[in-house]
Amino acid sequence: MLYFKISRLLFPAVWLIALWCSAAMADTVWLKNGDRLSGTVRSLEDGKLIMDTDWGGTLSLNWSAVSTLNSKNLITLRNSQTGESYGVKLEAAEAGWLKVVSSNQQEEKVAVSRIDDFMKAKVKSDRLNWSGNVDAGINLKHASTETQDTHFSFNNKISQGKWRHNSGATWSRETEDASVNTYNYSLRYAIDYTFREQFFWQGRASYKRDWVEDLAHQALIGTGPGYQFWDDERGSFSLSILTGAFGYGYSDGTIDRHFGSSLRWDYQRYLRGKDVTLFSHGEVGHSLDDEGIFMLDAEVGLRYALTGWSTLNIGYGRNLVSGTRDTLNERRFTTGLGVKW
Repeated sequence: MLYFKISRLLFPAVWLIALWCSAAMADTVWLKNGDRLSGTVRSLEDGKLIMDTDWGGTLSLNWSAVSTLNSKNLITLRNSQTGESYGVKLEAAEAGWLKVVSSNQQEEKVAVSRIDDFMKAKVKSDRLNWSGNVDAGINLKHASTETQDTHFSFNNKISQGKWRHNSGATWSRETEDASVNTYNYSLRYAIDYTFREQFFWQGRASYKRDWVEDLAHQALIGTGPGYQFWDDERGSFSLSILTGAFGYGYSDGTIDRHFGSSLRWDYQRYLRGKDVTLFSHGEVGHSLDDEGIFMLDAEVGLRYALTGWSTLNIGYGRNLVSGTRDTLNERRFTTGLGVKW
């Protein structure tokens, strides 16, 4: 009975200590209306302060409504006039002011209204990071003909330390009455190893299957260097050059194989805080033998955040293969809803 009473007394105390510790490690934002928010400050751009919270997901706050803030993390502060960036810490001061603490511990009090651009500095860590999205779109039309378009795409990124894994898949089907006009799927996987700052080495494989076109199979496997131009709170951009084998299979069972190289890009940029994402990824390649095969597979689009986990997306894609027995030239417009994590 005594043990039970002690446990009942200790449990609230432990819970309060854990709550205080988590709050102490969080960033704090004070608003002009007197409210106080706790979470992780991510970035400030275009008058929007982006902040992650456990209770409300990702918030987009008007910077004009902020009185002061305190950040536990290192912040990259950008001078919009000179374009220079500085690693600093931001500490709370009286209403309307911030303390900017430099790396050599020098402090300067700055008006909140004078600061218009910063983001949380990216710190190297071996912690596992997982992000991705699933998009799906269905279009049904009943008129003189009955049309049904269905599109599905999946993108997944897992990074830990110097390793990064990217995988994805698409599936499309378009029918008009009893006729199938489009029916295909694709799979891709890439593994990157960062060996020096922004330089990485990539190995990549992809496969496409089509049940309508004469060019029924496309396969690529290659390896080569890459460069990560940036990867921060506002997006990412990387290029990689791969050399390897191209394979093309046709509906009659014949197969062509070629040695070639390709340039792969992956671009993502957050706009209006993180409400809108502009994205583009794709690959352009050419054979290195006498066949002169050219290929392009690219997509560009916008993704609008409806909630912290759901999106509305619109995109345009192009798939072109020339120099093979059958020239492929596909254009696709997609729109639909998605889930992100």
